[in-house]
Order: sequence, then structure tokens, then C-alpha cells
Amino acid sequence: MSLLLFFKSVFAEPTFKAGDRVNHIRRGAVERTDGYVVAKTATGVLVEWPRGGSSILPASELSVIG
Repeated sequence: MSLLLFFKSVFAEPTFKAGDRVNHIRRGAVERTDGYVVAKTATGVLVEWPRGGSSILPASELSVIG
């Protein structure tokens, strides 16, 4: 059973809560830093950046900051 849960967690879509601090990572490089999650939408995660407004990004391109 634990092996099944492991594979499920590996392929699961990352989840984010409103207010989480995130970095935008694309192809192994940090594109933008210190964003705040505003909401999860059908097309992705809405993130507000300290410099440069907001953007909707796929959850797979975001990493939570400690």
C-alpha cells in the first residue's frame, strides 16, 4: 500500500494555499522570486510579484519558499 501512495504523490499536482510565498522555476532556473499565491484557477495559479504585477502560472513551475 505504501508503494501505491508513493507513486501517487510523485505524480500528483502540487497544491498551494493563498498567501504561500513562491518562486517561479522554469527549466531548472529561477525566473522570478518572492511571489505570493493569490488564488488557484482552472488554468493555473495566480501569483502576485513584488515587482512586475501578477501572472497565472502552471503549478508545476512553482516552488514554495520555506
